[in-house]
Amino acid sequence: MEPSGRPISPSTDSSISSRILVVDDHELNVALLERLLELEGHEVRAANSLAAAERVLAQERPAAIVLDLNLPDGNGLELTRKLKSHPMTAMIPIVACTAGVTGDDELRALEAGCDAYVSKPIDLRRFATIIGSMLG
Repeated sequence: MEPSGRPISPSTDSSISSRILVVDDHELNVALLERLLELEGHEVRAANSLAAAERVLAQERPAAIVLDLNLPDGNGLELTRKLKSHPMTAMIPIVACTAGVTGDDELRALEAGCDAYVSKPIDLRRFATIIGSMLG
């Protein structure tokens, strides 16, 4: 979805089905997720803020989004609600990935529209299983 709220156009790139957007402001988290996802055969795009994520989403539609909920420019749940409310992006699976570990954090993420929740530190096997099940 473009920052203006207009939907993005579908990409014509045939590899789009394995492209995953990782949104996290901690470089080490991005590097870890990027490495794991690439080992699983996925192409990774990274964004370190909500604004950067929206710029990526204005140009392409990933197969899934891994989203930190606590970012420098806002809460990832805002972006989740925005994406899930738009027909062009509503079907993109979103995995909330955050240091929050309370049941309330997970509940809030799922209520906002996230399809799964992973707490940090990340259980790499569980994470790979979640991504694999979402992308079939």
